[in-house]
Amino acid sequence: MSRRVLVTGGAGFIGSHIVEALLAQGWEVEVLDNLSAGSPANLPLGVPLHRGDIRSPQALGRLKGRFEAVVHCAGQTSVAFSVRRPDLDWQVNVLGTANLLLWAAARKVSRFVFLSSGGAIYGETPKPACEDDPPRPLSPYGRHKLLAEILVRASGLPHALLRPANVYGPRQRAGAEGGVVPIFLERLLVGRQLEVHGDGLQQRDFVHVADVAAAAALALRWPQDVTWNVATGRAVTVLELAHLLAGLLGLEPRLRFLPPRPGDVRRSVLDPSRLLSTGCWGPPLPLEEGLRILAAPLRCPSALMLQ
Repeated sequence: MSRRVLVTGGAGFIGSHIVEALLAQGWEVEVLDNLSAGSPANLPLGVPLHRGDIRSPQALGRLKGRFEAVVHCAGQTSVAFSVRRPDLDWQVNVLGTANLLLWAAARKVSRFVFLSSGGAIYGETPKPACEDDPPRPLSPYGRHKLLAEILVRASGLPHALLRPANVYGPRQRAGAEGGVVPIFLERLLVGRQLEVHGDGLQQRDFVHVADVAAAAALALRWPQDVTWNVATGRAVTVLELAHLLAGLLGLEPRLRFLPPRPGDVRRSVLDPSRLLSTGCWGPPLPLEEGLRILAAPLRCPSALMLQ
């Protein structure tokens, strides 16, 4: 059996960590990325990079040879952008996924893993959301991710749907949606105020990117169709996050409060029990430990920017 896998968006933040996890398990990994958000520098040496866009059937048609599996990470990830330009969000997250599924079915791909979204699909979560809870997306981004999930299920391909919570970790860009951790770190390091949208009491579930990569690697070899939340199940407010990061750097945060952003939910926390019950994943890295590892090299006085 071929061990060749295509990772779309593999030069990006989450995708590049998944590439590393799959290489460690012996997969022959190739990447398709239009580099709108990713960088070749994120990829290990020797990983083939095909520059192309999932919206283009022609770009997919240029991929040669047999792929055993696909891990689909490429997408438009900004909730705010999806509110401003729902048409473009649909093109990437729905049409792009449809194109990829048609290509994968024609190539007789044996496994399709889709990186969806937990926070955007479930909407407000008074209790940690489980996979069987009804979806209540509040933004075009969430609705389009949900539509993409429906397309994956309808494709007939053996599949896994992963619904990550708020992902953080190395190589996350400060400007990326959900990138509140690198944004806060960058501002703390240069003495700028931390901009908080709303009152800062919004609750989020922060999961380390290494745990997301481990879930994707597990999903690729799992024998059944599954939908898994990838999360910690722990609610943390934006204000708590600001003070945690500042404390790790030995600083006192200065806060500036801005109006809430359209499409944002008040509380987004996911229940990872189903994934934990496999016995092959977790427990997830505690937030304090993940932030400590991320902030440790930045405590040096000469550190002027995120590494």
